Amino acid sequence: MLKILQDNEISRENWNNLLVDSLFTSPFQTPEYFNLIRKIKGFDPSVFALYDSGKIKVLMVVTTLKESGFSGFFSRRGIVFGGPVISCATKEELSFFLKEAGNRLKGKAIYLETRNLFDYSFYKDSFLKSGWSYEPYLNVKLNLIGVTKENLFSLFKYNRRREIKQSIINGAVYHLCSKREEVFSVYQILRNIYRENVKLPLPSFDFFFEFFKNNILKVFVVIHEERIIGGSFCLILPEKGLYTFYYCGQRDYHKRIFPTHLAVFAALEYAVENKIPVVDFMGAGRPDVEYGVRKYKLEFGGELVEQGRFLKVLNPILYILGKFSLGVIKAIR
Repeated sequence: MLKILQDNEISRENWNNLLVDSLFTSPFQTPEYFNLIRKIKGFDPSVFALYDSGKIKVLMVVTTLKESGFSGFFSRRGIVFGGPVISCATKEELSFFLKEAGNRLKGKAIYLETRNLFDYSFYKDSFLKSGWSYEPYLNVKLNLIGVTKENLFSLFKYNRRREIKQSIINGAVYHLCSKREEVFSVYQILRNIYRENVKLPLPSFDFFFEFFKNNILKVFVVIHEERIIGGSFCLILPEKGLYTFYYCGQRDYHKRIFPTHLAVFAALEYAVENKIPVVDFMGAGRPDVEYGVRKYKLEFGGELVEQGRFLKVLNPILYILGKFSLGVIKAIR
C-alpha cells in the first residue's frame, strides 16, 4: 500500500537504498545534506517519501528558504535542488506523491520549484497533472568517462587551454583545501563578487564550512605568490558526479593569470583523478535569454542540455504580490 512518509518517519536504510538504485540521485537529496541543512540558519528543510512494500519509490528534500525582512516574507519558497529521486515509480504514483507533498507544504512556502539536474521528460505529465508548470532551463554537463589527466586539456576550447597554461607558467598554483582559513579566504572573494557584481544573496560562511567539515563539499584554492586569489566550492557524490556549486577569482588580478579558470580546472582534474564520471555545471540560464556564464561554462567542453524546472504555486495571491513587490524593490535599487 502506498504511503507518504515525512522527515523522521523515513528509514535511512531505505533512503540510501533508493539513492543507489535511482538514476536521479544528487548530493542535494541525501540524508547527509538534509541533516546538515536543517542545522543552518535561514534554511528549513522537509523530506517526503513515497513508500510501498518495504521500499521507497520517490523521495524529495524540499529546502524552504527563510530570508528576513519584507522581501523575505514574499519570497518564501521551497526549492527541490537537483529534482526528486525516483526509482520504479509509475507516472500515476509520482503524480499522487507530488500532490500530497504540495498539500503538506501549504502555509510554509508560497511556491515550490525543482531545479533539475536530470532529464525528467518521461515524468513531465506527472508534474503537469499535479498542478506544476514547466519552465525551460539549460545546463552544461561534462562527460569524463575515459578522460585522463593527459587528455583533459583537449576537451577545452583553444582560449581556455591557452589561459590556463599561461596562468600556470606565470606561477599560479592550486590545491584541495584542508584548512578553515583557506576556505574562509575563498569565501571572502566569492562574497565580494556577489555584493559588488552579482547583487544576489549568498549563503553564510557557516553554510559552506559545515558542508566542508562533513566532507560533502570539496573546496579548491588558487594561489599566486602565497596569496589566495580564487577557488571553487564543489559538491561531490562519489562514483556519480561532481557539481560546481560556486567558483570565483579576483577580478583583473593579472594580465596573464586567470584565477577563476584555474578554480574550475582544479575541480575537473580532481574529478578525473577520482574517476568521477560527470561534472555538472549546475545551470546555464533560460534558452531565450542571453547568459554570459553559459558561454563560459561551455568553454570547458561540456554539452548544453535542457533539463528545465518545474514550478508549483501554493499561494497564488501572495505569489503575484511577491513578484510585483520584488520587482519594485529591484527597480529602486
